[in-house]
Amino acid sequence: MKIKLSKLESLTKKALKKYGYTTKEVKIIKDVLLYAQLRGNNQGVVKLIGKGIPKREAAQAPVIVNQTRVSALVDGNKTHAMVVMNLLTDLALKKAKRAGVGVTGSFNTEESTGALGYYVNKIAKEGLIGIAFSSSPFQTTAPYGSNEARFCTNPIAYGIPTKADPIIFDMTTSAMAYYGLIEAKTAGRNVPEGIGYDSQGYPTTNPAEIMNGALKTIAGHKGSGLALVVQILAGAFVGADSFDNNSDNSGNLVMGIDPNIFVSTEEFKDRVSSIISKVKSARKLNTVNEILVPGERGNRLTKQRLESNEIEIEENLFRELEKVAKG
Repeated sequence: MKIKLSKLESLTKKALKKYGYTTKEVKIIKDVLLYAQLRGNNQGVVKLIGKGIPKREAAQAPVIVNQTRVSALVDGNKTHAMVVMNLLTDLALKKAKRAGVGVTGSFNTEESTGALGYYVNKIAKEGLIGIAFSSSPFQTTAPYGSNEARFCTNPIAYGIPTKADPIIFDMTTSAMAYYGLIEAKTAGRNVPEGIGYDSQGYPTTNPAEIMNGALKTIAGHKGSGLALVVQILAGAFVGADSFDNNSDNSGNLVMGIDPNIFVSTEEFKDRVSSIISKVKSARKLNTVNEILVPGERGNRLTKQRLESNEIEIEENLFRELEKVAKG
């Protein structure tokens, strides 16, 4: 079904207020969720239904516990992960603009960070290279060679400035994002084959069974290797926990890099744009109309939806969101 963007934004804000967030927190979380929703990314308003994301009673303002000229480690203090990630992004940008590189990390959050592309896009729009990793002790994904969950979905994202829209590469290292399973379950549909296992380790296309079992990693051993690296960099490196479903100590890592440490920003953008042109001009398969670079499809979909002021949303998801907003 199609609804007005203003309607979706209103419902999102109402739901977040019902969950107890301040006006400032509502704006940050709303912006992250709608960024994903506009792009057709399953990290959007689906996060508000079901158990949702109620504000934790113990939440306190995030605190920088260790800082250098180029780095900052933040104790999230149980504040929502999207709010903390937004802070990490701003800190990384500030430090990178001053020192050429900014590396920020956090621990002591629990909730999903939302689409990592939101944060690296924010960095790339400032003319810097953005990199983000997120890990959690919530075990959803089996390492290659196993059908038992050990990793979380462990997403990774890059934002690269160009002379036009940034390149935004945003992916989970699991075969599907966990909220993709929730979306499929809400809509009453199965997922494609090869996504995951049930609790007994047998392949299944039932999203609820995979949620009780394990997702696969992307690309076999390669995805498993990436998941391990993310678990280390956004886990052990920043003081977060790994492999404990009872822990609420998730971790994140954000990096901002100023191209000027090697070449001028304009020269870098020219080079990147040249690479993009070369990639897009490659001979296409008979079934392909256009070769797209990461972020291009999402950028176009966002622009189209903003211009029409309408967005397609699955009906069951919309009804559940309405219930949350109405309390």
